[in-house]
Amino acid sequence: MFYLIGLGIAWKDISVKGLEILKKCDKIYVENYTSLSDFSVIDLSKLIGKKIEILYRDEIEGNRDFIEKAKEKDIALLIYGDPLFATTHFEIIEEARRKKVKFEIVHSSSIFTAVAETGLMLYKFGKTGSIPFWQENFKPESFFDILEDNLKIKAHTLFLLDLNPKEEKFLTPGEAVERLLEIAKKKKSKCFSGESFCIACESLGLKKSKMHFGKAKSILKLKFKNPPFCLIVPGKISDAEAEFIGN
Repeated sequence: MFYLIGLGIAWKDISVKGLEILKKCDKIYVENYTSLSDFSVIDLSKLIGKKIEILYRDEIEGNRDFIEKAKEKDIALLIYGDPLFATTHFEIIEEARRKKVKFEIVHSSSIFTAVAETGLMLYKFGKTGSIPFWQENFKPESFFDILEDNLKIKAHTLFLLDLNPKEEKFLTPGEAVERLLEIAKKKKSKCFSGESFCIACESLGLKKSKMHFGKAKSILKLKFKNPPFCLIVPGKISDAEAEFIGN
């Protein structure tokens, strides 16, 4: 049996159901690719009395031996946040189906609910965008299209910012604002400027969480120290949301 188990935003958010499953598993992995938390492999290992093996990006997107092993043994893959928030996790489920491996999903909290701490209503968020690291020959701009589409319907936009825990590289909200400003200038778009109101978040949902509210140009001046990061560009803010943010 193959289990995808959500750790939640902080590892202690894991459910009782998740813990019960881990105690009976033959092998336990944790992916360290799509997110970063205050998760301690050592602490959870002590709690369940079993070793946990870390899998990095190349192993999650590679041959995925852990799925094949689940044909004969109980295998668990721990996921930060909720197990199905990333495309990669859907691909893992599809591969399990193709290989006729039985699987179970155990859900948990994630960034998609934690953003409500900003004071913005969850039902008013539109499509979520991901802003990747730019490279010399790889500078995608599709996330800006998402912002434009959301603003047309006055919806809020959540941008998930790229990270590489293995190399300790994290795209900051300031860098994300730079990307948005550069694309807006290139496209001559009026949907985003230095005057646009933004919310920059550090470690949202964790004890060291910080939220910074202000114009895009002010976000550029900040230093961010506590990953993971995300950036929110609100659409139309209601009176209730404005009151919460103001306090």
